Order: sequence, then C-alpha cells, then structure tokens
Amino acid sequence: MTSGFLPLILLYPEIHYRFKKFPFSKYYKRQPEIIFDLPYKSRTGKFPVFLIVKDADLFPVLIWEIKFTFMSEDGKPFIKTYLLQKKFSSGMDIQIFEFDMGETKGFVTMIAEARFYSGGQLASASNDNLSKYINELEIYLNDDEELFDGFIQGDLHYHSDFTSDQVEFGAPAEAARVCAACLGLDFFALTDHSYDLDDEPDDYLKNDPELKKFSEMKTACDELSDDQVTIIPGEEVTVRNAKNRNVHILAYDAPFFHGSGDSAENWLSTRSENSIGDIKTGAGERSLVMAAHPFTKVPWLEYLLVRRGNWSIEDITDNNITHIQILNGDHDEDFFKSMAAWVGFLLKGHRIFITAGNDAHGNFNIFRQVKTPMFSLISAHKQLFGKCRTVVFSESSNKEDIINSVKKGAVYITDGPHLLFTVTDGGNIYDIGSEFHAENEKMEAEFFITSSAYSGPIKGIVIYRGSIRGFEEKILYKKQLVERTYTFNDKIEMVNDGIDHYIRIEVYTSVTHANGKYYEHRAYSNPIWIRK
Repeated sequence: MTSGFLPLILLYPEIHYRFKKFPFSKYYKRQPEIIFDLPYKSRTGKFPVFLIVKDADLFPVLIWEIKFTFMSEDGKPFIKTYLLQKKFSSGMDIQIFEFDMGETKGFVTMIAEARFYSGGQLASASNDNLSKYINELEIYLNDDEELFDGFIQGDLHYHSDFTSDQVEFGAPAEAARVCAACLGLDFFALTDHSYDLDDEPDDYLKNDPELKKFSEMKTACDELSDDQVTIIPGEEVTVRNAKNRNVHILAYDAPFFHGSGDSAENWLSTRSENSIGDIKTGAGERSLVMAAHPFTKVPWLEYLLVRRGNWSIEDITDNNITHIQILNGDHDEDFFKSMAAWVGFLLKGHRIFITAGNDAHGNFNIFRQVKTPMFSLISAHKQLFGKCRTVVFSESSNKEDIINSVKKGAVYITDGPHLLFTVTDGGNIYDIGSEFHAENEKMEAEFFITSSAYSGPIKGIVIYRGSIRGFEEKILYKKQLVERTYTFNDKIEMVNDGIDHYIRIEVYTSVTHANGKYYEHRAYSNPIWIRK
C-alpha cells in the first residue's frame, strides 16, 4: 500500500489526493486539473499549445470556450478564440492546438483563458486552474539554431504520464513528441520512475506483477517514433549505494528493474531491491547505464524519511560507471559542484563522460509542482523539456546508433551554443570522446562555434588541458569576444610533451532580449584523450 506522501515532487501537481485519515488539502478543489502548456521555443513560427485535463473521471467538465491571446515583442496582439464545447470525462485527456505566427521572431507571451462548466457551475481559468502563483507562458519563435553535420540532439531525462501517483503526474508521451519536433530535438528518452512503472495502469496504489505500464511505455516509444523524432525507452531506477542510501540510476533500452526504496510505498521499508552494481551487471551489453544527477543536493526530508543520498566517488569508480548526467535542467550550484567532481575523475585518469537532461516531469514551459503536500504549490521557469541537451555525433538517429554513440562519449552538452572540436595528429583527425597515442611532435586542435538569436552572441571560449595524475587543469586557450558574432573558428598548435593528458572545450554566450531579460548559455565538450 501507499502512504500518500512522496517527498520528491517535480511533476504537474495532483490536487485531488487527500490522506484517508486526515482528509485536508489547502489546494484541493472539485474540478479536474486544467493545464495549458507549450514549448519554450520553436525553430519556426509554428508551435503547438497543449490543453491537459486530468481527473475528469472524478470531476467531469465541459470546456465551453478558450481564448488565446499572444503578445509579440512589438506589442501587437494576436487573438484566437475556439468555441470548443467539449466534455472531458476521462482520467487523462489532451487537446493539441496548432498555431502559425509566420515570420514573427523573438519572445511571444501567451494567455489561455478557458471558460468551463464543472459541478453545474460556470468557472474560468487562465493558463491553469491550480492556484494563484506564477504561471506566465512565453515562447521564442523562429530561432536560427544550427547543428554541425553529423550531430543530433536530445533530452536524455524526461518523465511522462507513465508517472502518475498521489501528488504528481506527467504529460502524455504524444505531447512530448510534438514538443520535441517543435524544438528541433532528434530524440528523447522516457525515463519514468521504477516505482511508477510497476503500478497498475489505472491504480497507482497497487503494484502490477505483469508490468503492463512498463510494456506500454516501450510500445509507446516504438509507435510514436518516426523519421523526425526517436523516443528511447528508459527507466530511472532507485538503487542502493555503498552506504545503503537510495540514489537514482538511468537505464536505457534495458530490462525492467524494481526500485521502490524512496517511493514511500511502504514506510517500513526504504531498502531498494537492487544495488548500483546489480543494474550495471543486469542491463546487458546493448543498454546504456548512467548516474542520474549524482551530486545534486538531497532535501533533508528525503534524507531522513526515505534514505535518499548522493553518489560517492567510489559508487562510480567501483561499479565502472562511465556516464554521469551532471547537467539537470539548470546551471545552478549543483551543476558546478558536479563539474568539479567530474574534473576530479578526469585528472585521476578515469574515462568518464558527461551528459545532460532536464528531469522535466511533464513541464514544457514552466514547472508547476507541490511544495508541501496538501498545503502549497510552487512554480518556476526551469527544468523544462529539451532545454538542456545532449548533442551526439551519430551515424543515424535510430535508437541503437544513438545509444552506441553516447557510450563512445562522442557527446557535448549545451543549453544554447553548438561546437565542433577536433585534434589533428599527422594525417589523423580525432573527435570528441576519442583516445589516441600521439605520433608527432606537434598536433593541432581546431574548433568551430555557432550560436543563435535565442542563445545570443559568443562571449567566451576556453580550452582546458588536464594532465593525468595531475593536480588541476591548465588553460590552454582563452578567448573573450567583444564584437557581436554568432560564428567563430580558431586553431591552436600543441606540443607532444610525452605526458598523458586530455583537452576539452567550454563555450559561453549571453544576450539581453527585447523582453528585458538577461540570459546566459553554455556548452561543454567531453574530452579528447592524448596518450604519450
């Protein structure tokens, strides 16, 4: 049985669950959840708007009319009204509206006003009907983002409606696929929690030994994938670390693994069924396994109640974990702490690769979540689907090639600019993730950088060199650009000094948009290893 309280709350908030013995909830209302959402940007002037209606089986609703008001940076409004007259009466329903604002460029704000009948009364909602908190929606249109040939990009950590429980739910996978196409993502992974994927499809309070939800998730990935977007089946598994604390590991295209330690499904047991090593061993050769946000700070309540913990250095090295997701939706304090830990691994000679994801739980433009169960909700513009991306040099966009390329480390991570980084030794050219023995006295490193209107002009480029068994990285190249440029190319000569080392590149952009907001964006490559 389930206790009715999950400490980690990051999805659309479930507002109808109440404790059986103490049926109080400050945000409970006798209406279904009504939520409007849309991508944070679009490659063109075309974009979808999603209407998500949840728990209408409990509280049927007739949505009579929806008025969309869009305001572009030039102050000109665009208004579209739909006389919907549609009754919603299922547990989860989605309606997708398509808009085309042509050559409109820059940020556009949206207000979606719904008039509906619920419980025999006429009511209204603006962008959602959850609570009075920040719910501003805006999208950047006609971004001129461009990847280099051979590269594809995606989000490796996303939660869908296969996660649904007492306090949270995600958006249907169909909506994520439509959103991915709008953003220009070539792939994304469904990584719903292990303790949700083993529930009965229609009852999150019961476990299902037949694992129908897990099977349905894999089927959805196959059926929704097409020539434009590939969906990789995955799972975020709760596992035991060396200290018997619960940490999360991502397993892609792997068998199902049970992991209920921090699910709060049984307060008397917080021990997960599997260890880190169990997943690494059991995933199989064709699968990919990586540490999920390994150094993110754990809330004290989760630490006390469900034995959440962090990954240690030994958890990663002793279990031969070669991939860590260090960028998790934002360049925050946890990210820079994770970067420092990763550099420490590299200097000690560990060949470990970094990836990015957003841990977005059904949120495309803004996350809405439970702050304190039964008491309060919060929202913010962060951890949005597709915003922090893993960019992969891959032979194709099919599932197997993507996974294999990530395994090889032919990857950089970004929330904006794009890069191409190589080392030439004689007649041989080596890309990101490569390892080679230097044959000549001199080598040449070359890079190409591109940015877009959304990400802003290139501001800085740094190439780091780290000597294996060294104490710290050295700056091999540093360039600060004053002129406003969106493309840059340079090369440097390197001397073969007979020391095992690696080099990697970081890129920075920044921009103040017409909406008055200042944004910074970054890209980080995996290393190129050079052996003596």
